[in-house]
Amino acid sequence: MEKKLCNLFEPCESPEAPICPLLQDSVAHGIWYGNEPVCRSKKFQALPWIKKQRKIASLKLAEDDGYFTVRMLNALHQAAITRKLVGANPGVTDPETEWLSKFGRKQTTTTTKRCAPRTARPAATPSLFDLTS
Repeated sequence: MEKKLCNLFEPCESPEAPICPLLQDSVAHGIWYGNEPVCRSKKFQALPWIKKQRKIASLKLAEDDGYFTVRMLNALHQAAITRKLVGANPGVTDPETEWLSKFGRKQTTTTTKRCAPRTARPAATPSLFDLTS
């Protein structure tokens, strides 16, 4: 008898979960819309992109909000998953690349802007040791 890798594998080949961790082709080339099901197998819940899928699914996005690939989900920062998040637009020539250029990188400018006021502070007041009587 052949050992099954996943008890949900048979149902997943139906339209259940469009991206299955056991199917390398679906991981490499599959697309997932925010209103579609996510893999339910307990073996794969620790995968970062499945965690992000679950969080996006909880936002109840519509199909016209765009789609996501595993590459996009891996590049997406957890804190960026908000109601404002939109997936790739299928009407664009290279939607994944365009989406990654907008959302896929961590925002380093925010950190720079946040730290800028700290460096622009006025000179410190003299301490007791600097004062001469």
